[in-house]
Amino acid sequence: MEKIERKDIIKSPIISCSRRTDIPALLMEWVIHRMKEGYVDVVNPFNRKQVNRVSLKPNDVRCFVWWSKNFGEWINTYNNNRDLFDSYRGHTFQFTINSPSELEKNIKISLEERFKQLKWLVKEFGLLAINYRYDPIIFYKKNGSNNILNNLGNFKHIIEKVSNIGIREMIFSFATIYSKVKNRMNARGYIPIDPSLEKKKEILNELKLICNNFDVQMKACCQPNLIEIEGIEQSHCIDAYKIEQLINEKIPKIKDTGQRKDCGCFKSKDIGGYSGIFRCGHNCDYCYASPAKR
Repeated sequence: MEKIERKDIIKSPIISCSRRTDIPALLMEWVIHRMKEGYVDVVNPFNRKQVNRVSLKPNDVRCFVWWSKNFGEWINTYNNNRDLFDSYRGHTFQFTINSPSELEKNIKISLEERFKQLKWLVKEFGLLAINYRYDPIIFYKKNGSNNILNNLGNFKHIIEKVSNIGIREMIFSFATIYSKVKNRMNARGYIPIDPSLEKKKEILNELKLICNNFDVQMKACCQPNLIEIEGIEQSHCIDAYKIEQLINEKIPKIKDTGQRKDCGCFKSKDIGGYSGIFRCGHNCDYCYASPAKR
């Protein structure tokens, strides 16, 4: 039997749940159990022998950051466990709503239902608690075709809808074509395309006109070359300053060195994973993690 290394319990004021998989859509029963137990054991994805025990006690956690493409199950679970959720000072939400795409075949819920979820979250937790994401923007071709496709078909409609709800910022990135992303997409009949910097700037200038019309600020995630474009700012997806305003309490403002070099996030502890129960059922074709095999 392999020896598991478990360090002393980690206490993080910000819990990320999760960049690695869609816990709010797929694993709410699991996370509720962990919250009631008061801790979670997190496997280091780069060293599976190392397991960190992370406190989930309300006295140690100041804010949960929830990441999802579908908050329906999260909302149902919250409504059925309000006392548990309310024992934590804050909840913030990273809500990704892209155009429906053949690259996201398992996102079955309609745009209109997701807009309803977004509106509910804004009403319940306030605009400051919500980060809306159009992420990633991706260009690709089908094998055997020269037609360049993308997932921007409903961009204007989506921006208009989220603006009407009150959203004034949109976090975006272009898909990073890691070798595993390229291999996965190739195996599924697609060829991902990484536009040149000049082409990306041309695309963003068109999207910026739409966003400007609806008073929505574009913020780039982990792509510093794009903030050279006038009117596009650096995103801070996990923003300690915003969280302080939400919970009315000071928290440490430490850059998260565990993320990519150009990430603007403040330090948090992610409690998700890539394997086992965490393999994401969304199975998006462009995913850089480890979605479940078809």
